[in-house]
Amino acid sequence: MRRMTRISCGYYRNSRQSFEHTAAAVRGVYTTTIKSTPFLQLENETQNIFQHLCSQQRRAYAPNTTAIANKCWNCKKEVPQDMTCSHCHHLQDVNSEVNYFELLQFPQSFALETSALTKRFRQLQSVVHPDKFSNKSSREQTNSADWSSLINKAYKTLLIPIERGQYLLKLNGRQIPQDNSALDKEFLMEMMERNEEVEEANSKKELEEIHERLSGELHEKVAVLAKVFADNNLEKATSLLVEMKYLLSIQKTIKNKLQSLMGS
Repeated sequence: MRRMTRISCGYYRNSRQSFEHTAAAVRGVYTTTIKSTPFLQLENETQNIFQHLCSQQRRAYAPNTTAIANKCWNCKKEVPQDMTCSHCHHLQDVNSEVNYFELLQFPQSFALETSALTKRFRQLQSVVHPDKFSNKSSREQTNSADWSSLINKAYKTLLIPIERGQYLLKLNGRQIPQDNSALDKEFLMEMMERNEEVEEANSKKELEEIHERLSGELHEKVAVLAKVFADNNLEKATSLLVEMKYLLSIQKTIKNKLQSLMGS
């Protein structure tokens, strides 16, 4: 039994290394394609890259797919939980429990390049966009809309720093507390003063200056948040996310007041 366990672990490590190598290679191909391929050919190249990566994922994780394998609704053959069936290539039912980082094929990390995230989002949407399934079966049309919606949700979650941070906490079995337990009294007093400052501001210039200062503070906290997540300091990450939530709330109040001033 021990010998079998060692063999299984070794196979898993080799498979994982193979997958990471393949993913890196495909990203390189994708980057080259974007730079050198004419616009009219880009859509076909994008779909080819996507299908290639999916096939590599299936091979890399083949030893573990039997436990999570589903049957294709069309050909009834067992397939991993991928978007498309590897046998008949029909679009599968949406997997709402999929990890957003895995769906968008990004490492599970707070630090990410938003421009690369947007490119990957558009690439995936080009594969599942409902317009491409207008002549397909009603099942695939529904699946297309569901996948498109899920990809949109995943993209927006990972794009916005505070949403990305909360999602990472969720993946680690944590969440932002509903009360003020994660904040110290000094920060709360500061937030009360900030709110009073916004209430007392009567001009567009004053409100915009406060908003700009808050934006700078949020930018700094995002940089710190990347580091604490990299260090797996979830306590500090939780505290920073709560602080960001307060700052964003004040910014929302400023925007509402600006709209009122412009409307009056």
